[in-house]
Amino acid sequence: MLWHPLFEDFARYYGFTPRACQPYRARTKGKVENGVKYVKRNALAGRRFGSWEALNAWLERWSIEVADLRIHGTTHERPIDRFAREQLTPLGARPPYHYERVQTRRVANDALVSVGAARYSVPVELVGQTVSVHEGIGHYEFFHHQQLIARHQKAARHSVVMEPNHYAGLLRTGGNKSGGTSPPRFDPYFAGLGEVMVRDLKLYELVSQSEGGEAR
Repeated sequence: MLWHPLFEDFARYYGFTPRACQPYRARTKGKVENGVKYVKRNALAGRRFGSWEALNAWLERWSIEVADLRIHGTTHERPIDRFAREQLTPLGARPPYHYERVQTRRVANDALVSVGAARYSVPVELVGQTVSVHEGIGHYEFFHHQQLIARHQKAARHSVVMEPNHYAGLLRTGGNKSGGTSPPRFDPYFAGLGEVMVRDLKLYELVSQSEGGEAR
């Protein structure tokens, strides 16, 4: 049996083994569908809710006061008593399952990374390098060598999301009080000039005089 990788990871995280219904045997799936029908007919029928919060609050109350106390048609026991005997792993013992999809992208010359038909900025010093994009439910996190370098909320398709701090040093925000401008704090194309040779100024004077004599 092949499971969807995300569902298989979810099952492994919480420590349960999924079981698939047999094909062409609808009655094997009926036990699952009956639970949905029971909730619709007993918990939700004839009721309206002003918000999702109100709906969830009512379902939690209904589960504790009604569903858990009834005699189950298959087990002939109250669900609250049955669960008390089962050795289940408490969900509170571990953090909630974290959905995450990882992709790799190359940083373009404008320090933007294309993901999901939109473009997001990362620090400009990473231009030309490869980053990993971790996709959450409503955001993207960008990593370089396992270090978090940027985090953006998901934007609409064809959007461009830019964080000014990612371009610090390349964009001048204005001059100083003396009328000059400060040099950029970061220049990706700057390389060391190496050792500068120091000569006596008299050498330059001799060269200029000799050139002047030839010209006369």
